[in-house]
Amino acid sequence: MASELNFELAHVLFLDVVGYSRLLIDDQREVLRDLNTIVRSTAQFRDAEAQQKLICVPTGDGMVIAFFTTPDAAARCAIEIARALRERPEIKLRMGIHCGPVSAVTDVNGHTNMAGGGVNMAQRVMNCGDAGHILLSQRVAEDLAQFREWHSSVHELGESEIKHGTRIRLFNFWNEEIGNRVVPKKLEIDAPAEVRSRGTNKNYSRTAIGLAAALLLLGAIFWFSRHQPARSTVASTPSIPEKSIAVLPFENLSEEKANAYFTNGVQDEILTDLAKIADLKVISRSSVMQYRTGITRNLRQIGQQLGVAHLLEGSVQRAEGKVRVNAQLIDARTDAHLWAQTYDRNFSDVFAIQSDIAKSIAEQLQARLAPEEEKRLATPPTDNSEAYLFYLQANEQFRIAASKLDVVAADELYAQAIALDPKFALARARASMLNSTMYLVGRMPERKVKARVLADEALRLAPNLGDAHVALGLCYYRIDRDYDAALKELAVARAASPNDSEILDFSGLIYRRQGLWREALAAFAHAQRLDPRRAHFEGVPNTLRALRQWTAAADAYHRSLELEPDLVDGWVGLAYVQFARREPPSVASMTLDHLSEVARNKPDALEAKWDYTMMARDFATADRIAPDPPANEFPAVEPKLFFLGCAAFASGDRKKAQSLLEQTLPLHEAGVRDHPEDPRFHAPLARVYALLGRKEEAIREARRAIELLPESKDAVEGPDYATTLAFVCAQTGEADEAISLLAHLLTTPSAERMTQAHLRLSWEWDPLRQDARFQEILEGPEPDTVYK
Repeated sequence: MASELNFELAHVLFLDVVGYSRLLIDDQREVLRDLNTIVRSTAQFRDAEAQQKLICVPTGDGMVIAFFTTPDAAARCAIEIARALRERPEIKLRMGIHCGPVSAVTDVNGHTNMAGGGVNMAQRVMNCGDAGHILLSQRVAEDLAQFREWHSSVHELGESEIKHGTRIRLFNFWNEEIGNRVVPKKLEIDAPAEVRSRGTNKNYSRTAIGLAAALLLLGAIFWFSRHQPARSTVASTPSIPEKSIAVLPFENLSEEKANAYFTNGVQDEILTDLAKIADLKVISRSSVMQYRTGITRNLRQIGQQLGVAHLLEGSVQRAEGKVRVNAQLIDARTDAHLWAQTYDRNFSDVFAIQSDIAKSIAEQLQARLAPEEEKRLATPPTDNSEAYLFYLQANEQFRIAASKLDVVAADELYAQAIALDPKFALARARASMLNSTMYLVGRMPERKVKARVLADEALRLAPNLGDAHVALGLCYYRIDRDYDAALKELAVARAASPNDSEILDFSGLIYRRQGLWREALAAFAHAQRLDPRRAHFEGVPNTLRALRQWTAAADAYHRSLELEPDLVDGWVGLAYVQFARREPPSVASMTLDHLSEVARNKPDALEAKWDYTMMARDFATADRIAPDPPANEFPAVEPKLFFLGCAAFASGDRKKAQSLLEQTLPLHEAGVRDHPEDPRFHAPLARVYALLGRKEEAIREARRAIELLPESKDAVEGPDYATTLAFVCAQTGEADEAISLLAHLLTTPSAERMTQAHLRLSWEWDPLRQDARFQEILEGPEPDTVYK
């Protein structure tokens, strides 16, 4: 039954032999035998099969292969097949690749088969090709374009009708080695004129969906020099889908301006309803909130900036148990009003209003509504209007939270909503997400328990609620580190809300933890397309930095800073990349001065500036700017005394260093005592022990951190603990192990502060400077970062 299907996102390769039916029976058998051998010998097939992340089904004259691994697995498999077939020119093969939902099913014979839109679309893409073609859907082309190695091989063909009037954008995958550069016969009429006239294809790297578009989508290239502020130039705008919309902030017409949270909530819930419709492209909330009411709106410009064809505007007025909602749909390309409606209802009808607006928009845009989507739109989250008000206040409080107290206040508001309606599953799900966030930051055991209980209860009350699956997925991710289980829950949530960029961001963060860096970049790039006006510093920029792709990372940080000029993490990341590219510490330090005075004095910015000051050996300034993080909110961070102690140690004042560092010991030892299974507390204690000369204790704590979280279990955090062990070994005379670890970490993604520039100047590695092996590392070429 359809309800039993468990769909997952798959990268599907569909292939068949052209002219198969005209072959003799014996030749057919030989061709299929050889093709099976070639396919099964590809590295992608073997790896995915070994991980049990592959389904392969014969189709008579070919086969369909679904990879549940990385975005480029299907393309790499196609390349290997095409290379092998150069030795068998008599086998005329065509291939099509698409990324979409796939579910394993059992057929009438008891054999494994597969179903889903991902399979159907891959076949339709393939059917557009001729012998030798490797054709891609737009989604696959976008995913591949995130990586420099594919830029010259992906070529735009244009649109083609595939079935019942449905048209799709197709791309041809070819280079000097593989593929068929001739325009497929089926597309000769549809192909752009310049493509037909050349007989080859327009290079896809010139389109706006390449890596540059993922990083600079609807934004600008943000130029920065040593002594001047950043400047920008306009990037090209990609084609805009017809069925695309952004819900702009609604105007609050209530006399009580404190009701703004309610107006924001109505807008947000309409947006959330629309995001559940797979046939639409819906821009996320964070990208639309800058277009607030009370300012002049240039709707055409907003549509271009957000990459949408339509905009929804509106207003909300609430008073004495009544609510009036006005909404109007506008074609952003022409400013034409397509639809408008005013609703005057009792407050208890607000859910029906939101649902009706979403359905009306879908109808106006001719978006197909699946039965399950209609059901989700028609189901109110609660029948208690007072509980709903507390829920909306909690959402608003969480969004604007700037401290631990703010977050606790949001949690209390969710609790009030749940108390009024114990069956309010959505409030439980959001409260679970908040509590798992609090546990991730503060490591309070009670938050861990509460997050899981709330998520489980939300799922019990509403098994099909996407937010409940997100909540449980975040528990698996943030608390249990069960990344496979987390991704399965997020896949269910994404099926329920395909336009939710946060689900893609969470998936990308988890892929990074698994060491699936290409998969992470693809997820982040997709999230960025749905949320183009948010900085996304944690996604593409930080991932490229972790992979030591300095030029691309710098461009990505520029893009983030164009959107949020006072973004601390953006400037910290840009400074890191500048220094890693061999700029002197003073340049990185000056980069941080572009922050406002308030942002410049935040702990993360101060710690980065302190670090570059230390590498410049300006210890007096380092003392003056040593950060003083709020330990009550972030229990695992280093206290100010630690930074002062390190500066004294590096300057040679070991007596002062010992006095300062010994004062930090009670805090660090209490952290390990209270959190014995958390490596975040063992690692800083190991560093303090090492600087105090307590070798055995330092090595014990450093190794314990690695035992608790090795690189094999966490590709993001694990290298940090290997770096701690390298530091401990360097400081305690274990040069052999330190240098061996450094050589490994220089090729490992996400190994923070593991670049030749850092090793060359940081005081941390001073004990190794006379070692010839260490000098060899510094003098050699920067090694390549190895990643999947």
